[in-house]
Parts: sequence; structure tokens; C-alpha cells
Amino acid sequence: MAGEALPASGAVTVSVAAPPEAIWEFASDPSVPARFSQELQAASFADGAAPTQGAVIAGTNKNGEFVWTTESTVTDCVAPTLFRWATGDPDTPTATWTLSIAPADGGAMLTHSVVFHAGRPPLGPAVEAEPERAHEIVRTRMASVLANMTLTATGIAGLAEDAQGGR
Repeated sequence: MAGEALPASGAVTVSVAAPPEAIWEFASDPSVPARFSQELQAASFADGAAPTQGAVIAGTNKNGEFVWTTESTVTDCVAPTLFRWATGDPDTPTATWTLSIAPADGGAMLTHSVVFHAGRPPLGPAVEAEPERAHEIVRTRMASVLANMTLTATGIAGLAEDAQGGR
């Protein structure tokens, strides 16, 4: 059933040979993922804001020939462990994205996760329009998103390790 396909969530975790504080510099900068993701083309804090709760992030994405802009709001910002933002209205977001950093032996674990919320575009209307394909639509989108999240998390890990002289 279409109603069972959303919400949908996914996560990737990478080990980083750097302390959480070194990772935070890159994880809390919305321009960094655009360096690695094949979909996110650019992102920055609106009006020169800093990584704080309530800050607005303007983004540009591209998938094939389709280009769109997003506005997200930082909903949680706890240095050096948690950076979360909601795309669209923060009270009823399209998606909620998180970068979390946990200390670990030899450095830290960086987890990049996402939740796509039910009834919100673009996935909500897509699964409602084709309920018989709901799981396939969500599975296909999630596979693409997870691939880009892996590129992003791995890229952030490399930057943090390079900054620490670890690579």
C-alpha cells in the first residue's frame, strides 16, 4: 500500500580518524556536501548565517535535467555532535537530514541520515499518484539518496582526516 511506503528513512555511517571537533567544522558547513554529492550542486547559509538552530540554508539540486532549489532550516545544532536540518517548512518538512558525530576509538563515527516524510512532495504525491508502485518509487529514490549520502560522509571524513594530518 502507498501509505506504508512513507515515511522512509536511511542512514550511512563512516569511521573517521579524527576527533569530533575536527569533523564538526565540515559537517556543520552546508557548502561541503555539494563538493561530493552528485545531486546537491550548491548550499549555503542565507544571509551569511552561522551554524545555529534556526539558520536558513539555501540549496540548489540537480538530477538529470531537473534542477530545483530548496530552503531548509537548522533544527538542531549541538557542536560537535549533531547538525540537523529540515527541508521545507520546519514544522512539516519534506525531509529531515542529520549529521551526527560520536567519539570512537581512534577518532569518531560520522552518521548521515534522512527521513522522507509522508504526504510531502515530491515523494508523497508520487506514491499517491501510483500507489501500486509506492515501494518501488521510494526504494529507487532512497538508493540514489543513500549513494550521495555515502559520497558526502566519506568526503567529510577525508577532509577532517586531512586537516588532522591523518591522510
